[in-house]
Amino acid sequence: MKQSIDLSVRMGSVTFKNPFIVGSGPTVKNVDQIKEAHDNGWAGASLKLAIEPFPYLNFPPRYRWFKKERYHIFTAEKRLTTKEALALMEEGRRATGDDFILMPNITYDGEDYEGWGRMAKQFEDAGAHAIELNLCCPNMSFNLSSTGESTGKKTGASLGNDLDELPKVIEAVVSAVKVPVVAKFSPEGNRLAQSSYVALKHGATAVGHAGNRLGIPDIDIRRPLQSVYRLQDQITLGCMSGPWLRPLALRDTYQMRRALGKEAFIIGSGGVSDLSSAVQQIMVGSDAVWICTETMIRGFDFLPKVLEELEAYMKDMGYFTIYDFRDILHANIKSAQDLTIHAGYAKVDTVRCKRCGICWKIGHCEAISHTLEGVTEIDPSLCLACSTCIDLCPYGAISMIEG
Repeated sequence: MKQSIDLSVRMGSVTFKNPFIVGSGPTVKNVDQIKEAHDNGWAGASLKLAIEPFPYLNFPPRYRWFKKERYHIFTAEKRLTTKEALALMEEGRRATGDDFILMPNITYDGEDYEGWGRMAKQFEDAGAHAIELNLCCPNMSFNLSSTGESTGKKTGASLGNDLDELPKVIEAVVSAVKVPVVAKFSPEGNRLAQSSYVALKHGATAVGHAGNRLGIPDIDIRRPLQSVYRLQDQITLGCMSGPWLRPLALRDTYQMRRALGKEAFIIGSGGVSDLSSAVQQIMVGSDAVWICTETMIRGFDFLPKVLEELEAYMKDMGYFTIYDFRDILHANIKSAQDLTIHAGYAKVDTVRCKRCGICWKIGHCEAISHTLEGVTEIDPSLCLACSTCIDLCPYGAISMIEG
C-alpha cells in the first residue's frame, strides 16, 4: 500500500491542514475575505492587526506596487480596534469551522504589560485557535525612532528587539490563555534569532518573522519632493514587501532555525508567491509560511494550484510529510571558508554566438575579446570562471568547462 502525502503541520495543540497561512494584513479584515481564503484551501489566517488602546498611527491606506521592481510599499494604513477584531474573530469562526485556524494579530499599547494578557484572553474567549503577538510591525515606534524621533513607548519591532521587556509581554499572555501563543518578530534590528529564543524560553509555542523591511521608495529624480503615493503629500520610511526580499527572508528563517534547533515551530514569510518559493522557505526551516503581499496582488485563488503542485512535487521527490524536507538545505549551506571551488574557464559556442557584443563589455573581465570580424574569443588562461558572461549571454552560447 502506497504511503499518502500528508501536508499537515502541528503547532502545539493546533494542527494546520497544510503549511499556508494568510498573513495579517489588508486581505484579512472582513469575514468575506476569511471565507474566500477558507474556500480556496488555505490552512488558516492571521487577522488584521488590532491595537489597544486605539492606534496612534491609523490612516486610510496608501500603497504602491512597483511592478517592474517587484516590491510593494506602504506608509499609511488602517488598523482594527479590539472590538472590531473580536467581532471579526467570532464571525470568522462561524463561517469556517474548526479546520481553518484563526489567530488574531494583536498589539497592546497601554502602560501595563498585563493588558497584553487581558487582550489575548478576550480573543481566546471569542474562539481564537492561537494568539499572534505583533512584535514585528516596523510602522510603529520603530519607524519613528528610525527617522530620528523619540518615543516614550516601544511597540511592534521596537518591543520585539528589547530583550529586557519582551519576556514580560510573553509571560503576561502565556499566563492568561490556554491556546498556543505565536511571537512574530521583525528582522529589523538584527535580533531575530535572539528575540525568538527569549520568546520560546518564556513560554511562546511558536515564533515567526515578517519579511518586511523599512525603506525609501523609488522617486522621480526630476521631482524629488513629490510623493510617490497618490493622494499623499509626503513620503516616510515605508514598509516594503514582495518577491524582491525573498533571499533576505530565506536567510532570516535559516538563522532562526540554526539558533533555535529542530524542535521549535517557525513560521516564515517574505516573497512567497509560488511552489518554488514556498518549498525554499520550508527547506531553510519554516514549518509553515505566512503569505500576505501575494494575496493583495492576486487574491486567494492561486493556492489550489500551489497545493496540487506541492503534492506532485513531494511524490516525485519521495517526500511524504513537510518534515521530510524541512531544513534539508542546511546540509549544503556552508561558511565562506568552507566552500569547495573548482578550477575552470568559460568557452564560447561559435555556432550559437550571434556576436551581439554584450559579453565584450563586462567591466571586470580581461579574458573576453573579439576579432575584427566580431568573433568572440575567451582566453582560458585569463578566465577567472566567475560565470558573469554565461548569465548575460542572451543566446546561451557560453558554458563553463571544469578543469
